[in-house]
Amino acid sequence: MAYSTDTLAQGCFGKVYRQKYNDSWAAIKKVPHQLINRKDLERECKVYNKAKHPNIVKLLGDITLKDGKWIIPLEFIFGEDLETTIFKASKSKIQLTPSIKGTIIIGMCEGLHHLHSKDIVHQDLKPENIMVEHNTNRAVIIDLGLAKFYRCGLSSALDMGNEAYSAPEVLQKGHQRHQSSDVWAMGKIIAELCARIRLYTPSVCPAKIMEILEGQPYCKAVCRMVEPNPSLRASTGGVISEIRRAGGAGIATDTSVERDHLRPPAPHVNARNRSPSPGNRAPSPFNRDQLPINRSPSPLKWERSPRPHFKALHPQAPQRHSPPVLRRTEDKDKNQALVPTGGANLREDFMKMQLYQEAAKGLPCNLPTTGRVVVRRFEEKNGEMGKWEQKEVVTRDGKIVKFEDVSFNSS
Repeated sequence: MAYSTDTLAQGCFGKVYRQKYNDSWAAIKKVPHQLINRKDLERECKVYNKAKHPNIVKLLGDITLKDGKWIIPLEFIFGEDLETTIFKASKSKIQLTPSIKGTIIIGMCEGLHHLHSKDIVHQDLKPENIMVEHNTNRAVIIDLGLAKFYRCGLSSALDMGNEAYSAPEVLQKGHQRHQSSDVWAMGKIIAELCARIRLYTPSVCPAKIMEILEGQPYCKAVCRMVEPNPSLRASTGGVISEIRRAGGAGIATDTSVERDHLRPPAPHVNARNRSPSPGNRAPSPFNRDQLPINRSPSPLKWERSPRPHFKALHPQAPQRHSPPVLRRTEDKDKNQALVPTGGANLREDFMKMQLYQEAAKGLPCNLPTTGRVVVRRFEEKNGEMGKWEQKEVVTRDGKIVKFEDVSFNSS
């Protein structure tokens, strides 16, 4: 663990450095041994080992004692903290489009939902403790040093945390921090991300959220998350489906789309005029292929599905100048599609139909004329995240402007 570079963070328990660890970059947390006892250290290690999830920072190896300091090797996130993204726009490298905002909000809520499913309370949720990975926009909850196990009213650690993101019952009555207080903190973070303003903690309530997020897709979910009465406040399990739907809603102008517009064309219809064109894409913030990206290595095993391979069709005999004729073919999944034959643009039309079929495969609905469709699937094995997949298609004026098929596999 040589090659020490910049100090990434500093708190009351120690510092975090960017260093090499097993030939890759890591966030090395160094804590003076007198500031933390072995029981708390074992609890922190147990939290990391139990909370394995793409949206939770990883513990990369064993915790060791060196030069009077505990050495905790953690996953290094090539990105920025959410504090920078929200409140320091001039320094941020993330453009908060509705699509990217949805990815961040869903990611951090998925991570918190996983922590709570393992009876873990973070205690210190705030924008500084959520990292956003550049290029993928993956949100990662970090700093589990104060996290505790909370089951049946029994806590494994002292109550600590930032007062600016403390629920009303914690501030007013001195109640223990629990899953419900985590939910309140996450609700405030989402509201600040959507509104791009710092909220005064005592003013945060459903009425305030309705005022600043009126008309936004996350408004109702956040109102339930910041309910002052913890017994009436929603849990992560109670709002996660609503958050996923809101994040998948995408662009605000997509509320009235014609979902049947991009169905495969019927016989006797000129397919060339109805198919989305991959070759005439207008510049769009959703289309990463048009922007130069310096990709940094990620410690997760992200795999991008290969793009569909197109083969040119070579007519066996010269074609006369005659109108195109449509015939039906079947793909490997036996899904029928119309493929035009004849004419000078045969290969181009065939590529359009192949792109449409690949983008629409496995979606629960037809592609809208203008809008965004996101499908996420995940599997758990032995209580841990095993596989995570996301397919995203963005259309504009009948054209596919973004198509991504990404998967994560922990095996």
